[in-house]
Amino acid sequence: MAVRMQKRRTISKRSSAAALLIGVVTTLVVFGLVALSVTPVKYDITVDAVAPATITASKDITDTVTTQALMDEAQAQVAPVYSINGEITQTVKEEVSGFFADVAKAAGYVKQEYIDSEIRDSIYTVSRETLEQQYDPAEVDWQFYLSDVQMQQLRAMTDGLEDELIYAVAALSETQIANLGTEVETMVNESLSNGIRDEHIETEKEALAIRISALVDEQNTAKLLIYPVDKYIETNMIYDEAATQQAILNARQSVVPVTYKQSQTVVVEGEVVTEAQMKVLSDLGVIGGEGTDYKLYIGVLLFILLLFGAYGVYMYQFESETLADTRKLLILATITVLVTAMAVALARVDSRILPVFFGTMLASVLVSRRSALALGVLLAFVAGAACSWNSGLISAVMLRTVMMGVVGGVVSVFMLYKPGHRTALILSGLAAGAANLVIAVVVNLTGSVEFIWNEFWQDGAYALGSALLAGVLVIGTLPIWEAVFRVSTPTKLLELSNPNHPLLKRLTIEAPGTYHHSILTANLAEAGAEAIGANSLLCRVGAYFHDVGKLDNPMYFKENQKDKNPHDDLPPERSARIITGHLTSGLEYAQKFKLPRDVQKIISQHHGDTHVEYFLYKAKQNAEEVDEAKFKYSGSKPGTKESAVVMLADNVEAAVRSMDDPDKEQVKEMINGLIKKRYNEGQLDECPLNRRDLNTIAKAFYNTYEGVLHERVKYPGQEK
Repeated sequence: MAVRMQKRRTISKRSSAAALLIGVVTTLVVFGLVALSVTPVKYDITVDAVAPATITASKDITDTVTTQALMDEAQAQVAPVYSINGEITQTVKEEVSGFFADVAKAAGYVKQEYIDSEIRDSIYTVSRETLEQQYDPAEVDWQFYLSDVQMQQLRAMTDGLEDELIYAVAALSETQIANLGTEVETMVNESLSNGIRDEHIETEKEALAIRISALVDEQNTAKLLIYPVDKYIETNMIYDEAATQQAILNARQSVVPVTYKQSQTVVVEGEVVTEAQMKVLSDLGVIGGEGTDYKLYIGVLLFILLLFGAYGVYMYQFESETLADTRKLLILATITVLVTAMAVALARVDSRILPVFFGTMLASVLVSRRSALALGVLLAFVAGAACSWNSGLISAVMLRTVMMGVVGGVVSVFMLYKPGHRTALILSGLAAGAANLVIAVVVNLTGSVEFIWNEFWQDGAYALGSALLAGVLVIGTLPIWEAVFRVSTPTKLLELSNPNHPLLKRLTIEAPGTYHHSILTANLAEAGAEAIGANSLLCRVGAYFHDVGKLDNPMYFKENQKDKNPHDDLPPERSARIITGHLTSGLEYAQKFKLPRDVQKIISQHHGDTHVEYFLYKAKQNAEEVDEAKFKYSGSKPGTKESAVVMLADNVEAAVRSMDDPDKEQVKEMINGLIKKRYNEGQLDECPLNRRDLNTIAKAFYNTYEGVLHERVKYPGQEK
């Protein structure tokens, strides 16, 4: 047989609508439960009132009142910022320097006027060079010497100096003026470099006047040197609004905000509530009568939608068979809601009590291991959110819960590889608890707080106890789940496989041939199911009960007949009705004895919608026109791997039993031919089996017969 890819189970529109409805309702219910869990407890508190309880922060939050007070204090200590105006500074320097340059020119003018006058008025011939060398302006009585015209010229040159200051200029040489000017300019530059503020301008001028006066002894000369300081120096340090605001901003930003860390106590029971504490409590949303924190609920909704969206995509891609089964979806939805409700309730007691394993084990037993793995991850995140009611949605509590839920859930599923025995559930819980104990060690050793042995033992006890309790709860509640959803749990299937079951007991007595056929079919079906990874226990039990409908007319079936065949006296249509009627009768028996629905499916689908070929052929031999619908089984094509395996096992067992002393090759050819026939007829179109699976099933069937068809030694007397 050629091999083709695994085919995905086709989901009908009705099943898709049901899956969508179940998903939406479950998502909304889980959102409501988680939102209820994370909603802060409200307290009726006012400023200066006594706190009715000790309240902790559900998240990191800033004490805005205290922080604001510290910022205001820091701002008050910021001095106004002044900056030196370079333009003003340069202008003052140039004006002072220009004044002394003008004074020096005026002194030069006086000198030239004096020498020219001496040359004109002298009766002796004296050279200009000699007069310049002998020139001493301090010895001249300039008040007597200078004419009105000269005074007017000097006033113009010195920007209107008073006469006594002009006389002081005339009494100084150009060198003296240059030296004194340099001294004064240096002093002025120092003051300007240090900056002169408006309120300090007069003080600065007075200080400069004192320093300048010390340079000379003559009073008018000192006045001359002080003159440019009084006239030109001005405020050069200007208030800088932008720099001041920046300094204030820096001061406020340098304040470390006062914060309450997650789970830190904000107010202790019996303590008087301050304004700062009141504001923190208000920001946490725990004050009664205040508005709803919609951001919290929007965040929770987006979180839940993300989880269920990812889970839905996983189910569509890898669990289409489960997605097409409304009953299994209802089981998963019920488990999800129940575990979420348990997580919400237990979180208020202690967040370390985890119900996740209860849901994971239930899903593994009731649905499938693959579905349980994905559901375990979903439940871990949901439980983590529910456990974070007082610490924020994304918190250390949630991280620990998710780690324990995912790791413990995976371990519990892997340990349930043979869930038929109740002790397997306890062992699964024990293994999950051991895994959680390791997680507790990791969390305590790598946490941000000091390792405390007492807390470690408590965490370990809760981790181990939660998982063990989950196993016990699964065992205790399985009968309820089986009764409500009529599911084929391993425990239920083991109970049904007991030969003392009333229906099997009747088969052994009333239809022993059918019972023997069912046992052989069960052996084949179990081997085929194990080979392809299907539910081998369900196949075995389904094969036990697949022909219970023959109890109504056991002698009309070949395996129960001894001598006469009653069909010899019946028309083909009547015979076909009896043969096909065992499906209807089988379902009635199954419903009467409350067999699981999966077993009922096998009963109704183990013939598909094929015909009773022998009687159809016989009818065609007797009549020209035959209504083939009367010879058709009323069942449907197999919709699951298990139903298909039982159908093939039933066909193979009946066919091989009808062969006369077959050898191995004949049996192998018969097996391959029957499977190929059912495949070509389209009887396997509705089940998720591919050609590779069919090859594997054929090999498993052949291996089962191979041990029976070995060569036997003929004893004396058996040679003929």
